Amino acid sequence: MKIFNSNQSPPPLSDEKATISLNYQITHDALPHESIKKLPPNVQEYVQELYSLTRTNPKQAIAPLLELIEKYPNVPVFYNYLRVAYEARGKKEKVDAVLNEVYQKHSDYLFAKTNYAFKCLRNGKPEEIPNIFDHKYDLKLLYPQRDIFHISEFSAFTGVMALYYLMIDDTQSAEKYYRQLRQWAPSHHLTEIIKYQLYPSPLPKLLDSLGMKLDKAIEFFANRFGNKTKIVQKTKVAKSTKPSDYSKHF
Repeated sequence: MKIFNSNQSPPPLSDEKATISLNYQITHDALPHESIKKLPPNVQEYVQELYSLTRTNPKQAIAPLLELIEKYPNVPVFYNYLRVAYEARGKKEKVDAVLNEVYQKHSDYLFAKTNYAFKCLRNGKPEEIPNIFDHKYDLKLLYPQRDIFHISEFSAFTGVMALYYLMIDDTQSAEKYYRQLRQWAPSHHLTEIIKYQLYPSPLPKLLDSLGMKLDKAIEFFANRFGNKTKIVQKTKVAKSTKPSDYSKHF
């Protein structure tokens, strides 16, 4: 699988290609899902508390989220919060089970699509992506009734698309989605991951070509150059850019 196309730096933001107009708006303000708006006011307030709890104390958030899912099975957001809580607890099997369940029950929910798509990419199944998104590779085409998307929705969808095109060796399309991410979500972790897939630094690319992981490389250099490698060990080095490595981040 060919991932790397050059050692060039990404084009500067002032480059005309980096100025991208979208056919929808992006907001950083809260954008509650329609299913949340239909809940009683007291439950809506409780949802906000649970959202914070999934990040501060995910273990404590799991039981009430399971109760809410049982009581309100048509609210896909609860599944998403539960996935986050399980992920923070390192419960991979339960994360996968929630991903499958929410995608089966709420396949029109954007995060159900994107999270399931990330799972397919992690498992080396990019051929699943077109069906997940109904062969629509633009948010407005996917949700024609919407004119505004939250930055998290935009980042997840655009990140999926960039990684998908990288995995099928369509670098030109991957760069298009990367430029969108770089313009609208420059500090997002997916933006950084995709940047280093498109424009890898020399050392990770060399290690990949040699089939060497960083710890093995350090051991190799230690045997070759002795104490000089103490400098290498203290130096912060980018991770390998193999798909099997970057897939751990999403």
